[in-house]
Amino acid sequence: MKLCRFCHTENEDDAIYCKKCANPLEEEQQEKNDKGKNKNKVKKEKKVKQKVKTKYKTKVERDRGSKEKQKSSFFSKFLVFVLLIIVIALACCLGVLGYHYYQENNIEVPNVLGYGYDEATAILSEAGLSYQEKEVLTEDSDEVGIVLKQSKRAGSKTHENAIITLTVGVLDTHVEVPDVRNMVLEDAINTLNHAGISYQLEYLESNKDENIVLKQSVRPGKEIDQSESIVLTVSVAKNHNQEEKPDEETISPSEDATTEDSDTENESSAQ
Repeated sequence: MKLCRFCHTENEDDAIYCKKCANPLEEEQQEKNDKGKNKNKVKKEKKVKQKVKTKYKTKVERDRGSKEKQKSSFFSKFLVFVLLIIVIALACCLGVLGYHYYQENNIEVPNVLGYGYDEATAILSEAGLSYQEKEVLTEDSDEVGIVLKQSKRAGSKTHENAIITLTVGVLDTHVEVPDVRNMVLEDAINTLNHAGISYQLEYLESNKDENIVLKQSVRPGKEIDQSESIVLTVSVAKNHNQEEKPDEETISPSEDATTEDSDTENESSAQ
């Protein structure tokens, strides 16, 4: 039904003019339609604006969140970097201070290798270091009384009054005892003189020939000091005059050599 806007009379839907006042009805309908369209447009525009606003707000919030995350990550990385630099700087400072402390409060060990023991100890005492001696046997006479080794390397650092062990060469006077049993006394004596061993003579009646070494007090192959002597038991005939030979006699290699020289001189003068 179409309602006339002037007289408010109801008319049929297909009527163009009002049946009462004859005013046109299409303009009114057109205005209603326009109003409806305008309302729909406004509603659509509002909805579009709301959607745009919502999208813009969401995008802005996302951008803000990503920027804040970037800022926080950058700040944490920067803080870690600064802390790392500080730690490295402190470590370097401690290392430098420790090195200077070590240099100032430690003594450089002098080189005393090849020096005599007395001279080496004087050098160590002057440097403020203590020392102790350690002897080592040597067969080289040039190494006797010489510092062959020191416990602390020359040029190294050590604390004051540190004990430096000095290894000093000592002549090896040990000799191996030869086997002179069953030898003629003269040959036995020559063998002992060549080895630098002193000896004592004891005589014993025996059925063997005279001047044969029956036994020796130290077993063959044993090492003894040159200051020690061995006893040789020499055979004599049973009916031999005991007054002609003493029961015991001690002869060193030097004394035996002197006796031989005097015997030679007496023989030459007799000739």
